[in-house]
Amino acid sequence: MKLYKRLNEALKESNDVHALKLTIKSEEIPEELSHFPNLEELYLEGQCTHLFDLSCKWDKLKTLSLKFPNFKDDASPLFNLPSLRNLKLIQTPLKILRLPLGHALAPLQSLTIKECGLKFLPEEMGTLSTITEMNLSQNELENLPYSFKELTRLKRLNLDHNAFKVFPDQIKMNPHLTHLSIDFNQFDEDEKARIQRFFNIYPQ
Repeated sequence: MKLYKRLNEALKESNDVHALKLTIKSEEIPEELSHFPNLEELYLEGQCTHLFDLSCKWDKLKTLSLKFPNFKDDASPLFNLPSLRNLKLIQTPLKILRLPLGHALAPLQSLTIKECGLKFLPEEMGTLSTITEMNLSQNELENLPYSFKELTRLKRLNLDHNAFKVFPDQIKMNPHLTHLSIDFNQFDEDEKARIQRFFNIYPQ
């Protein structure tokens, strides 16, 4: 699969574009990015602060990666992309993650929200029932919502470099979890000992 890195070149072959990687210099995602009906992979970084209306666009998109340090918008529309399986938000400010009302449409399998200043996860996290891998490292999380236990397909979870003082017991209810990383949080020695006894791991 060819990875296009120039918008002008991609627009000349719009129907043949399946993968696109761009640096955005404007505050909004260019409207031209809605002109690729067969786009499956999209990697964006740059100065963007807002998303455009995603309704009826990017219907075939399976992988989306955003790195927007000046982002000021709501990321919830991303969770309604009907084919999206892999979503990465890196260094994209999201102190509060919002999810669509009702049930998110995206059949997400992998979710990364890294270095986004994330402080809270919504109770609606439990609706993301198809997720098998989640990386929430380098944020400011102190706890997880009770609905986290409903992520019954979750196999891999990274919570490194957050602000947990007490181990979130909801994780114990994820039956298929095989990989857990919780290093560099704020557990005291007693809590580290409790974690070690239960999971046979010793967080740093």
